[in-house]
Amino acid sequence: MKYLIYPIIICFIVFGNVSNAIANTKENELRHYTKINLPYSSDELEKYYYWGEHGLQLSPDMPFPLRFTNKEFSYKPKLFDYLGKTPFYFPHCYFYYKNILYKGVIQMALGDNDQAVFTFQLYSYDDQGGVIDAILLYKVQGGEISYWNDFIINPNGKILITQYQQDNLIESDENPNELIINPENNQIDTKTVEFQMTPSGIFNSVEK
Repeated sequence: MKYLIYPIIICFIVFGNVSNAIANTKENELRHYTKINLPYSSDELEKYYYWGEHGLQLSPDMPFPLRFTNKEFSYKPKLFDYLGKTPFYFPHCYFYYKNILYKGVIQMALGDNDQAVFTFQLYSYDDQGGVIDAILLYKVQGGEISYWNDFIINPNGKILITQYQQDNLIESDENPNELIINPENNQIDTKTVEFQMTPSGIFNSVEK
């Protein structure tokens, strides 16, 4: 009987070591992030980019970039339409909701013609550090058409996103057949979408 005890003890030891390794890995990764409390809004992100002579630029105070895991890189966040990921991101913030870990990252994604697009993406993770779901909450994109978002993550897990779009091209007064960039008098189209963070870590769209 005593010989049957040894494999059980070994299993407990191995399981304990694996659990400690996972916990230590998560703790080590989170040291690159800032813990936040909800609510959290897009107002906190405006200081991380600016419009320079050569277009959209990142703030010089950005943290050291990290590389996505293969699964993170291959996972397409919700609302990430018409954009391309790059392998690196800037760790930004984290929080827990319903015991699920959420990490927010900043990334310069790729738009049309490889144009730089400032984005903020939110990822949810299981206890083993695997990606559960992801969503694009914030983007700033210039060009012939400008796109930008506002968002707020509420303490009850509701996420409200307002999407803006503005056509920057208008007809030239001198030549009606010529289009010039002048967004000042062009209409801004808006659309509001809502998501709910679930106890399982999924971002569910809320129908109105």
